[in-house]
Amino acid sequence: MALVLAFGVVLLISVSLSGLAARTVLSTALMFLIAGALLGPGGFGVDNIHADDPIVNALADLALFTVLFTDGQRANLPALRENWRLSGRALGLGMPLTMIGIAVPAHFLLGLDWVTAFLIGAVLSPTDPVFASALVGRTDVPLRLRRLLNVESGLNDGLALPVVLILLATARHADTHPLDVAGELALGLVVGAVIAGAVALLWRLRLFTAEPRLQPLGPTAIAVVVYATCHLT
Repeated sequence: MALVLAFGVVLLISVSLSGLAARTVLSTALMFLIAGALLGPGGFGVDNIHADDPIVNALADLALFTVLFTDGQRANLPALRENWRLSGRALGLGMPLTMIGIAVPAHFLLGLDWVTAFLIGAVLSPTDPVFASALVGRTDVPLRLRRLLNVESGLNDGLALPVVLILLATARHADTHPLDVAGELALGLVVGAVIAGAVALLWRLRLFTAEPRLQPLGPTAIAVVVYATCHLT
């Protein structure tokens, strides 16, 4: 219960300082990171959760789902249609080149093996959506650049994730099964598109109407259903 109390206090402080954080380079995510370091085993020891604790895997899975979902929600489809060539170059060319640009110095300067070096590159190459959102909201930044950052930061994590997972498995000397990964990615896209499309069609019927104040919960419910369906299958 002490951990629940600590979470509530940190959440309250983060919400209270969110206005200040929005005007600076700080972010609520950074506040939680600092709080975790202070309250963890390396700090005051309020919580004794270690890396091999089962709750870490569950929380990491949930956090990843939340990040990918919010990134997808942030992606602007009209902007993607208008600037798909520029966004495509940023995602298909810029991100891999950034990955290589990080991996090569990590290998030769830090002495890391190539798998670990490319793993670091894959983790760091996607644009951080927190910092990108700070730029997207600034009117002094050119509109074309803001649209590019908006689309790129909303889609890059989902594209980098399979690479990270394969490199993690390779670093652990486990079988990666690329064809299985490709099949799961394809099926995941199908499940997401089918469920979201079916709900969108149902919402066009008079029987299925939501009150305006409850409408924001609709996309969240769709995301949870997709998430659970993918896990169960």
